[in-house]
Amino acid sequence: MKYIEKKMTNEPRSLKTYRSTPRAAYDSCNKADIRASLLNEQGFIYAYCMRRIKSKTTDIEHYSAQSNDSKLKLNYGNMLAVCNVSEGRPSKAQHCDKSRRNQVLTINPLIKNCEKKIKYGSDGEIYSDNELINHDLNKKLNLNLPRLMKNREKFVEEVRVALNRKYKNTANKTWQKSDLSTEIKRLKSREDDKFVPFCQAAIFYLENKLARL
Repeated sequence: MKYIEKKMTNEPRSLKTYRSTPRAAYDSCNKADIRASLLNEQGFIYAYCMRRIKSKTTDIEHYSAQSNDSKLKLNYGNMLAVCNVSEGRPSKAQHCDKSRRNQVLTINPLIKNCEKKIKYGSDGEIYSDNELINHDLNKKLNLNLPRLMKNREKFVEEVRVALNRKYKNTANKTWQKSDLSTEIKRLKSREDDKFVPFCQAAIFYLENKLARL
């Protein structure tokens, strides 16, 4: 899961204008504009599973379910771009928004410290020491599907191999703090406006390595 910095300056002008019209309804707003703004805002990765965003498999989610509060329907600050790739699959194979539906979550990718509440195992598992958040990750969002775990595990291994390659022809094979810090900084940053998919799994791994040096 990746923290999404929500800026109201990113709100599409079309949504702001439409919201002030009489009887404005979410179903009639310009969703293409909203989707485009959300994709850019999120660095082209999905809010929960951190896969690379593809417009064809993107839905707009209301973090606080719009069915519970009509005022939230057109609130850009309540919107996230989420993955719908599992739509149509059996419920046990669905994840992210399709698995969550309208269930209330404890974890919130719009809150800055959300990343600090989440951990990753060597096998790509995502989990939390907080029982409620762990339930969100496993049951409501279903983020420990084998294919998602494999993706996270594979990316962390790619980062590890790349760092090892740097020391291949050196006498000292121990990773240096400066190299770890540089790689963490890279993964926390955007390149061409995009975050690296599954970046938080590798950041967690590298920060633990750095803390032990």
